[in-house]
Amino acid sequence: MSRQIPDIFKSSGLRSTAQALFYLNALIWLGLAAAGYVRIQQSGALSGLAPLVIAVMMGGNAVAMLLAGLGLSRPHKVFIYFAILLLLVNILLTFTDQFGLLDIITLLIDLLLLALVVLLLVNKVKGENLV
Repeated sequence: MSRQIPDIFKSSGLRSTAQALFYLNALIWLGLAAAGYVRIQQSGALSGLAPLVIAVMMGGNAVAMLLAGLGLSRPHKVFIYFAILLLLVNILLTFTDQFGLLDIITLLIDLLLLALVVLLLVNKVKGENLV
């Protein structure tokens, strides 16, 4: 009797799951950008362009997450390497600021995404079709 591999461990399942998590991450970062901007402006903790710069950087991360998710629909290693690099940077930067509940959530999503994307890369190197 042969065992069937669950769909999530096949490349198409890995890709779909990773894309959904990248989109979720993008939404979280977009929300963080907006909320962070409003919170910083209202508190007056920073003045001038600083609140805007912080919000734009968080928004840029949201856009990068969205692009990484969209890029995984293409079976090219370049998109996989971009996703891995983005995740590694995000994981490292998580520990450079205050660490709260949202940081834990995004860290867990990033770690899960990193595992999924590395599995996609392994499947790509083995020659399995990602589509």
